[in-house]
Amino acid sequence: MSTATTPSDRPVVLVTGASRGIGLAAVEFLLGATPSPTIEGPFNVVTLSRSLPEPLAKLQREHGERLICVQGDVLDESVHKSLVEKAVAKWGRLDSCILNAGVLNIGRVGAPSSSSNARSEPPASCAQQIAVNLSSLFTTLHHTLPHIRESPTGLGRVLITSSGAAVGNYAGWAMYNAAKAGANALARTVANEEKGKVAVWAVRPGVVDTEMIGMICNKGLELGMDDAAIKKFHGLRDEGKLLDARDPAHVLAALAVRGTLDEPKTKDGKGAGGAGEFVSFDEEQMSQYWWAERVEKQGGK
Repeated sequence: MSTATTPSDRPVVLVTGASRGIGLAAVEFLLGATPSPTIEGPFNVVTLSRSLPEPLAKLQREHGERLICVQGDVLDESVHKSLVEKAVAKWGRLDSCILNAGVLNIGRVGAPSSSSNARSEPPASCAQQIAVNLSSLFTTLHHTLPHIRESPTGLGRVLITSSGAAVGNYAGWAMYNAAKAGANALARTVANEEKGKVAVWAVRPGVVDTEMIGMICNKGLELGMDDAAIKKFHGLRDEGKLLDARDPAHVLAALAVRGTLDEPKTKDGKGAGGAGEFVSFDEEQMSQYWWAERVEKQGGK
């Protein structure tokens, strides 16, 4: 593997699932394209996404010296190797990763009865969801951890975009629920294996305003969700309580460059990063990592 002659003086962060939503917003914060008084960038960023939509392409044009965009399949191991090689060749280091790639296909586990219109999920699709939402995280970490644990900052950092589904049981979300629970277990395991060298967090991002919410509200019942869950998402949308992707993205980006083994802490006072804990982005313990606009909405906390 070729390496840069002189390592960059700025940390390098790898972001998967960067084409839109939380991943794209995190990249914008890291590059300084969206200002933040607490993320003292710009940082160097390497991204992985299946497509290169205009917002990400625009960032690449405007921040070419700080940004490498790789298009590829998150299930292709060679793509992960290429990501690492490109980052190390250009900047001589890799300090953090934000694992944000994911997919949700809704459908029940068992084939529906003749009296039910609910859709069931084919086993092949279930395997694909597990592969994208869980197995791909292992692949990324397999290739990034040897560099991340040697971060010149003295501490590597790993962020996994988790979900409340990790501890939930929404009908129709079986494989997503299972994969996110597995991702939380992976976070704890990596924190244990890389003890003291890498801080790890699995972050619950809340319910972000995406096209998926419209699909859940309009077709959730026929896809296999239950009525109570659909009413919950309807309520969040109709009451204007869906989140701006920048709210959780800022927490992910800030932790990727500022989090420590001991901070933030869990509700019981443990260092979340040292244990690979599952944390919600909007917990009070996380407020020092919130986007400034969120602080203002919370009344200046």
